[in-house]
Formats: sequence, structure tokens, C-alpha cells
Amino acid sequence: MSLGSSIHLPNVRKFFKPDPGYTLFDVDLAGADAQIVAWEADDAPLKAAFRAYATGTGPKVHCVNAKAIFGDLAGSSGKIDPYYSRAKAGVHLTNYGGKARTAALALGVSIPAAEHFQRTWFELHPAIAQWHERTEHSLQTTRSVRNPFGFVRTYFERMERLLPQALAWIPQSTVALIIDIAWNRIVTTLPEVQILLQVDDSLVGQVQTFRWPRVKPLLAELLQVTVPYDDPLIIPMGLKTSTISWGDVQMESWN
Repeated sequence: MSLGSSIHLPNVRKFFKPDPGYTLFDVDLAGADAQIVAWEADDAPLKAAFRAYATGTGPKVHCVNAKAIFGDLAGSSGKIDPYYSRAKAGVHLTNYGGKARTAALALGVSIPAAEHFQRTWFELHPAIAQWHERTEHSLQTTRSVRNPFGFVRTYFERMERLLPQALAWIPQSTVALIIDIAWNRIVTTLPEVQILLQVDDSLVGQVQTFRWPRVKPLLAELLQVTVPYDDPLIIPMGLKTSTISWGDVQMESWN
């Protein structure tokens, strides 16, 4: 046995514990970046797949993508690796303007295979390629891009390197704003809730355990942030809780 395989790293999150008598909660946006890309592109099939999963009538969108790109290799469920993992990573990279050489390295495939992957993805979802074109046009004409909340980022770097940055900034900044809006609502509406930290697309906080049954539905309502597209988007938030530590949180239903 190698030294590396004999080392068991601790779950650092277990060091973060709620105060005595408190319940720790972790709420996070599920697949937020990918959903915003679908709405930015106004890609009807992707939007339908996300809505089906959110209502429990369809599989994860990564599974849908794996089956669409790799066919039977991904299995009837779309979950067979390495095809599921390649679809998940490759679609994300391609949506954000990654080139075939970068995709080949990330997916562990040849450059021709990566080119085929990206060509297939754009054939399946031409709206994504059209979103890329609109974003590039905005950069070329204004050197800026805008997210759905109206915030603008202006770039001053060399133009040929800007598209991936701009494509990534739109969903990433939108996710940050969703979290910040939810955080502000909680602070101003539920003073009994203590927000402890933000981690990318999630919030971690605590509330006295005896208050949790009353606070939980109120928290769920405050987390429903509408992204103001013409077709409004509300990204569902998952919920995990624990009275032991952040590392011990378990999935919990909002119902």
C-alpha cells in the first residue's frame, strides 16, 4: 500500500459546530451556473430538462446530456462513467468557451475526440453557440457584458482572450447576487437566524433548535429569488442540517 493511499484526511468541516441548543443549516443552489447558462441562451430543451428535474419528473440534466452526447455508452440512465463525468465537465467547459485542446486535457481524450464532443454539443444546442456569438458581439462593440440583474462588467484586456471570462462572469455574478439577495432578506426579516458564512453558491447559518420548525418555512420563502429574465428563473435551493457539525449535515426536505 502506498503512503498516499494510507493517509486519511480529516473532514475539516466537522470542526465547525453549532452553538449548544442550535441547529446548523447549509442551503445551496443546485446546478445554478448551468441553469443560468440555459436561460441566458434561452435554450428550450435545457430549460425543459431543468424544470423536469426540479419537479421530480425527470433525471439530472447531466444524465440527459450524457445520453444525448454518448448514446448507449452512457447507459439507459446516463450515469455510466466515464461518460457521465465527461459530459458534466465537458459541457461546463464548452459553455464557458473552452477550446478543444483544453477539453481534451480535462476529459482525458484526444483533441479530435474533444472536437467531436464540442461539435455534437453545439449541434444539440445551437442556442448555446448563439449566446456565445451575442456575448462576443457585446465585447467587440462595448467591451462589456451585462448580467440579468443589470450589473455591467467592462473589460480592458486584449480582446481575443475575453470571451471565456465574459461567458463565465455572467452566471457566476448572477449566482453571487442570488445568494446576496437571499442573505440580505434573511438578515432583515429573521433576526433570530445567524448567517455564519457564504461558500460560493451556498449559505451556512444556525438557529436555535426550538425555533427551527417555525423558521424553516420562512427561510424557504426568503430563498426564492427570482432572476429577472423574460422567462423568470427561480433556482431551487437544497437544504442540509445538523445539530452536531457542518461536516455532519444531512439532506432535509423543505416540506
